[in-house]
Amino acid sequence: MTEKFSFIDNDESLLTLCDQFSDSAWLAVDTEFERVSTYYPELCLVQISNGTVHAVIDPIVINDLSPLYDLLYKESITKVLHSAHQDLELFFNIKGSVFTPLFDTQLAAPLFDYAQGIGYGNLVKEVLDIELDKGHARTNWKKRPLTKEQLRYAADDAIYLGKVYEVFLEKIKDVENLHDFNGQIERLLKPETYQPDPSNMWKKIFSAKRMKGRQLEIVKELAAWREITARERNRPRKWILDNHAIIEMAKILPETKSEFLQIEKVSEKMVNRHGDALLKIIHDVK
Repeated sequence: MTEKFSFIDNDESLLTLCDQFSDSAWLAVDTEFERVSTYYPELCLVQISNGTVHAVIDPIVINDLSPLYDLLYKESITKVLHSAHQDLELFFNIKGSVFTPLFDTQLAAPLFDYAQGIGYGNLVKEVLDIELDKGHARTNWKKRPLTKEQLRYAADDAIYLGKVYEVFLEKIKDVENLHDFNGQIERLLKPETYQPDPSNMWKKIFSAKRMKGRQLEIVKELAAWREITARERNRPRKWILDNHAIIEMAKILPETKSEFLQIEKVSEKMVNRHGDALLKIIHDVK
């Protein structure tokens, strides 16, 4: 049977919905977002279910989202997510903290002999024997209006997440050791999970692990500069400076801005904007 859900696209209906949810023991929460042209993800939809009431909320058109945030940050309600990191990052960037208490079905799945890191669709299939439609996985969620099919797809993610949680809630009573699971949840609650140290960003560049000495130090400095600049300009890291360009700059050691243009994936526009800063970084690393 297809579950009914509400589409919430104005302040008044959001307030009414949040009142309905306020005494819930738990809320299954999912989001849809876009991150194609920005550093920070842009919140496009929030889907919520308490097992009885299901809703898709449109944060793009609603003026006042404070009732939603007040609801999600209520300590009396357990928030249930699957692979929570990216969803929590959205709210951390908005509110400066993540909501608690938290339950992540992906992290919990191995407790019940499901595969570590299992995807949401596969988990629903294995736990509930339900095949979810994944036809809208690549939807542009910023585009309006959304179709009925898109909203149905979005709503189902929260609805069946709640059903999985109810199954897990019964099973977890028989689990004796929750130490690793609780530790993983604790890591999701730490601010540093969503504010990575710029000085460590070079570790995400695979080729950097083969470099040594001054070249490696330059890579570290360039990667840190890129991270800070991407945040300030709210643009993807690779739009600021590609990984390949960082490695090649450390190898070639350009002394003039024109030498940057010999490197693949380095544009004249980028050199005009950032060339002086990049030369200084390379020059200052001894």
